[in-house]
Amino acid sequence: VASRPFAGRIGGNQEFTVSADDASFTKIPDAASSFSWAQSFSPSAFADVELWKESIIEGVGTCLQVYLSGLVSVGLGPLVLATSLGPVAPAAFGSIFNGILIALFIFGAGPVSGAHFNPLITMATFTARLSIFPRTLLYVVFQSLGAVIAGFLIRASLGLAPEEFPPVPGCYVDASLVTPGEAYALETMTSFALVFIAFGVGLDPRQREVFGPALSPILVGLALAICTFASGVARAGYSGACRLLVL
Repeated sequence: VASRPFAGRIGGNQEFTVSADDASFTKIPDAASSFSWAQSFSPSAFADVELWKESIIEGVGTCLQVYLSGLVSVGLGPLVLATSLGPVAPAAFGSIFNGILIALFIFGAGPVSGAHFNPLITMATFTARLSIFPRTLLYVVFQSLGAVIAGFLIRASLGLAPEEFPPVPGCYVDASLVTPGEAYALETMTSFALVFIAFGVGLDPRQREVFGPALSPILVGLALAICTFASGVARAGYSGACRLLVL
């Protein structure tokens, strides 16, 4: 069973790492909690077969996650106009579902790939020197590919053309009500909040004894749920553009 050390493992709080003297560090520098930028950009990691396997897992996990959350989002779409609450009820249901979903996926794939399933998290761990450049590049490519495949699978499952999809709670921008600048500000701040909380509860080694790998994934899921709900109810005509491309 492959379970390699990785400093950027979500929910691991850098517990599953090795020292710089370990043989794993020579092959994959982010097996340790500290490495240089020169080591991060070393292309030798591209030759590591296990890294490619982990990247494929990231793609598969992202595909499954986007597929399931996409189905729920499409189902909740008509509820936006069904009650006087507007987007509050569907955004709440969608947030709870997404929070539980991401927590389960982190539990399931954390030991294998680190369970990022999101280019935002992967790029954030890279800038924090918790993930090397080859891993970051491969993860983002496979995550994006998995998300696009999931979008096509949703359309195939529901038999709908792109223009027939209803507004999706958590993934919708009405350009007639929201300017690109407003959407950028909302998306930037909610994404920053998610990264801030995820690093604090899921990657900070000082929280290792406080939360540990059993609780951290749940807290990361709660963080996603809060950000999803906030972006879904705060601004008329906007509820996040996260899956607009793939649907």
